[in-house]
Amino acid sequence: MNLNKTVFSPRKIIKQLASLKLAVITISMIAILTAIGTFVEARYDATAAQKLVYQSIWMELVMGIFAINLTAVIVDRYPWKQRHLAFICAHVGILVVLFGQYLSNNYGLDGSVRVGVGESNNFAVIPGKIDLTVYSSFDGSSYTKLLAREVDFFLSPPTSNKPVIIPTDQGEIRLTEYQKYVVPSRKVVASDQVRAGAGLRFQMHNDKVNVVEWLVQRNPNHVATHDFGPAQIHLGPVPSEGSGKNEIYLFPDESLSGKIRYAVFKKENKLAALSGVVEEGGTVTPGWMGLELRILRYFPRAVETWELKPKDRPTPLTTGAVKVEFQKQEHWLLLNDTLKLFTEKAAYIVTYASRREDLGFPIKLDKFIMDRYQGTMRAASYRSQVTVPEVGAVEISMNEPLKYKGLTIYQASFEDSPQGEPVASVFSVNRDPGRVLKYLGSLIMTLGIILLFYFRKKAQVAKKNEVQG
Repeated sequence: MNLNKTVFSPRKIIKQLASLKLAVITISMIAILTAIGTFVEARYDATAAQKLVYQSIWMELVMGIFAINLTAVIVDRYPWKQRHLAFICAHVGILVVLFGQYLSNNYGLDGSVRVGVGESNNFAVIPGKIDLTVYSSFDGSSYTKLLAREVDFFLSPPTSNKPVIIPTDQGEIRLTEYQKYVVPSRKVVASDQVRAGAGLRFQMHNDKVNVVEWLVQRNPNHVATHDFGPAQIHLGPVPSEGSGKNEIYLFPDESLSGKIRYAVFKKENKLAALSGVVEEGGTVTPGWMGLELRILRYFPRAVETWELKPKDRPTPLTTGAVKVEFQKQEHWLLLNDTLKLFTEKAAYIVTYASRREDLGFPIKLDKFIMDRYQGTMRAASYRSQVTVPEVGAVEISMNEPLKYKGLTIYQASFEDSPQGEPVASVFSVNRDPGRVLKYLGSLIMTLGIILLFYFRKKAQVAKKNEVQG
């Protein structure tokens, strides 16, 4: 019994946990994992490195052991003496930094907010958190949320043997496959879904313009629009009056058997200047700038889908995609995209997207100002004039962020229109509850280093005096 007390005494356990051998092993493991993370990030991207290494259970386990080792070393020196103060500060400082990083990882926010000029937005997109959401509707207008949960298909992908199953009144929605990196190309196909809208591929051209695009309605009453500057092309119901722009409305009419009605509006007139019927392969001459509209393909009912080309590693063109099976049909759903599934009795919307978090207040972009390098179109600097509740009008620039309600809002980037004019500002939004602790820990470690040199110098002076005495 006495032997067991000796072997498993608290002092013995603390000695083992405070051993230099454990410290060397732990620090070596941190170095190895960091090196692996650097390699993964160089070969793939920061997301892969975070998920596979930096935020993995292995890194958390090693950092936990490291924290225990540091704590045990401090306790093992008790009762402390003045000469212990330097190493205690160094160890405490590291522990404070580790705890600050834990708070940042688990309770912080790091996202982006896009705000169009003259518009407001109060939602931040959080790339590191992905949500799967499913809505249902039986009348096509009001939707009810069936499912909303965070998923990590990067680490735990669905398979045909272990699918993600979402039960509905019209059968199961099954997620059966996941691709980390694919290059998608848009594809529009004919559909037999009753609630599907029309799909039309057109060409608008003259001597200087050549635009080839698809227009697809979400439903028969939806108006799909393509704006290419000089004019707009709409697929959907024709209004009684135009909006004061050059525009063409193409209106599906099932009674015309493959043909489509059109109405042309000119910016100087509110009433339609030209109307008629056109079929696939036919042309319409609207009378603006020598432009001609050609109908290349027309489906009375159509759905958008994707053709995917898998890649081994990410590129600026790749994204993630999950396969969705519903009523014996397969669909691919891209990251940050929406999939609509129709039956005769119901409609379902499936989204697989980065989480959108409410900031609790709107950011209104009043004006975006950009300075360019002389003689070029390159941006030299840019800033946003915004309005925020309780703050009023304020300017956010590249070097002057806005701090409000615990958030730091940085000027990150901007978006251009096809004509090269800025149309939106992109802000980086950050909340770091562990920042103060990380600064404090660094300060304590610095104090420990200073004290180390102080006590060493003091010991040298004392020894010198002793020799001289």
